[in-house]
Amino acid sequence: MNAPTRQEARIDLLCEYLDRLVEGPVSKELFERYRPIVEDATPFEVNHALEHLLADSDDIAACEVPVARFIRSVGKALEKQTLPVYAEGTLLFQLNEENEAIASDLTGQQELNKRLQQRPELPLSVVLDEVASYEALEEHYIRLQNELFPLFEASGEAHSCVKLMWTLQDEVLASRKALLAYSSDDRPAFWRIYGRYYVLSSILSFRERYILFPVVHRSLQGETGVREKSAMASFVSRTGSLTAEQLERIFALLPFDISFIGSDDRVKFYSDPPHRIFPRSPQVIGRLVQNCHPPKSVSTVEEILASFKEGRADEAEFYLVLNGSFVHITYYAVRSADGTYLGTMEVSQDATHLRSLMGEKRLL
Repeated sequence: MNAPTRQEARIDLLCEYLDRLVEGPVSKELFERYRPIVEDATPFEVNHALEHLLADSDDIAACEVPVARFIRSVGKALEKQTLPVYAEGTLLFQLNEENEAIASDLTGQQELNKRLQQRPELPLSVVLDEVASYEALEEHYIRLQNELFPLFEASGEAHSCVKLMWTLQDEVLASRKALLAYSSDDRPAFWRIYGRYYVLSSILSFRERYILFPVVHRSLQGETGVREKSAMASFVSRTGSLTAEQLERIFALLPFDISFIGSDDRVKFYSDPPHRIFPRSPQVIGRLVQNCHPPKSVSTVEEILASFKEGRADEAEFYLVLNGSFVHITYYAVRSADGTYLGTMEVSQDATHLRSLMGEKRLL
């Protein structure tokens, strides 16, 4: 058996340190054992340590505290690293620019909050207006989840850190939603919600800048990150034929979104109408469907797929209110003529208008 390389030994030490943090805070004496690696860790070593903890975890949310302690410990080492220069116009360049704007906005919010707490006579609406005006945060998270995360997974690099990032992103957006709906005069309760929103936003911004982006940059070097489109063939069936352009335009006009997941649980196709409810990007093609959903939803996805594969069910229906719209979602098991499971089709529709219809309409 070969002895571990110096790099492997460093990663093993970081993993060991993180395991200690899972057990609870580390004593000063014990920390001294790990100080050399903690104060000299690179983004790539930190990412491998996170992979060690998160890859097989059944409770990603429970990893939040030990990971936060871990990142705080290695934070100064990460800040000392020379960050990559991302080529202008690339996805990483754009996401990094967005993240810098988010960090700047959070700094401005921090100054505003200090003034508000020093002058309690000022209304909470001062900070709420700031939170409401900053919608770029959600757009940024959507781009990460639908564009960068799939590329990162496809690169083969250790990528389980995105599971926790996605969980925290959902918490940030839930906290923001709670703030925008806040109507009580209970200021301590307000600051607890805001504190969660602000702290998690800041944590995620730091991790993007000093861990995620450098690691993804190295893992994707030499790759364009863009998938070539399949040759555009015509569609022919016993009920007629369509050119590829006709078929694509039909999908764009249908009043619902369609996604198809093959029998291997990987995304094979999605329609891309201008009214699409849940954003998708070409990077999602070939991605495991479990990785296309936040960790808290994965068990539901897997139960649906299992019930379809085992023949226990042929469809699963959900409906919810999203941003004021009534959204109807149905999953269908797609089977061959002999009943063999071929995959799952997801159909999502904004049914707000349909739900409001009454009586009849027979004339233009």
